[in-house]
Amino acid sequence: MFDIGFFELMVIAIVGLLVLGPERLPQAVRTLGLYIGRIRKAVSGIQQEVNEQLQLEEMRQRLAEHEQKVRSGLLDAEKKLEKDMQIEAEKEKATADTVKPEDKSS
Repeated sequence: MFDIGFFELMVIAIVGLLVLGPERLPQAVRTLGLYIGRIRKAVSGIQQEVNEQLQLEEMRQRLAEHEQKVRSGLLDAEKKLEKDMQIEAEKEKATADTVKPEDKSS
């Protein structure tokens, strides 16, 4: 993210040595390192949560797509079944119509 080279680190070290002095500089560096570690850990946690939320959203979208496909398939199957039932009913009606006149003549 930040590109800090050796020269920049040397300038920061020299300014820190001049401002804080040789006695307080090691303690300040340790404290700074501790805070940087905490910040990195917090940023890492936030980044992990964001990634999890993105994965959850992607899974929800996939689930919605699959649900739509299943509903579409069910509707198609329902229409086909109704059509088949109508055809069967028409066949039974035609068969019943042809059988009734023969029964009357007997």
